[in-house]
Amino acid sequence: MPAIDLGLLKTQTARLIESFDQPEAFVHQLHEMFEFYTNRTIRPAQAAVRASLPSYRVPRHVMRQIESELKSPADHFPLQATALASALWKASYLETRLLACHLVGFIPPASAMPLFSLLPEWVQQSKDPEIQAALLTDALKRLRRENSQVLLLLIEDWLKSPDHRAQIWGLRALIPLLDEPGFENLPAVFRILRPAVETARPSTQLDLQACLAALERISLTETLHFLREVIAASKNPEMLRILRRMLPTCSPELQAGLREILRKPM
Repeated sequence: MPAIDLGLLKTQTARLIESFDQPEAFVHQLHEMFEFYTNRTIRPAQAAVRASLPSYRVPRHVMRQIESELKSPADHFPLQATALASALWKASYLETRLLACHLVGFIPPASAMPLFSLLPEWVQQSKDPEIQAALLTDALKRLRRENSQVLLLLIEDWLKSPDHRAQIWGLRALIPLLDEPGFENLPAVFRILRPAVETARPSTQLDLQACLAALERISLTETLHFLREVIAASKNPEMLRILRRMLPTCSPELQAGLREILRKPM
């Protein structure tokens, strides 16, 4: 498609934001804007391969510009932002749902609680990996930084679920929290993570492995102590098999410590 006129894009986005407190008008105008920027060089068959939702195939730069303009009004007018996020989600396009995720992450956490209560339902509805990732990362951005205790409660519900899909969501939401600079509340993390480790299975192996790597970056010693306790108390042979399968892809330090734990009789 032709190069984007940045001046025009900024004008269109500014006009769009004028409808911030009118969800229906905002969504209508957004559809018109997306239609203007639709990438028509992608054939429908190509688009269908990746998307479970209809998509305008809008260039990433257009999405970034809209996201950038949403940030300030979301912070200053959280109630209106909450209503708009719900409307964007209900519009059920790939782009509108991605914007909804970003918008939730821009709202002050105290005002976004009604949306956080919808998050498990939204994640469950989402078949597109890009939207799932945005829900578990972008939508939780301010909550991670400003109220990690509430986030840990949400993640705990997923990690203790017998449903392996919910455990995967919990692990994927937990990793960005562990990567936050200065995050050190490992006792709380180990407590909520334990059920997912004890019931480890092939479907959760990759995400559990990534989570352990993130924990190791904070404290290798505490991570190994946690694993030693879980392994000593567990009677689940599947968990031990999964941990052994992880060994080749662990860091040399974690691999050595975990190998020693697995080798010792409990």
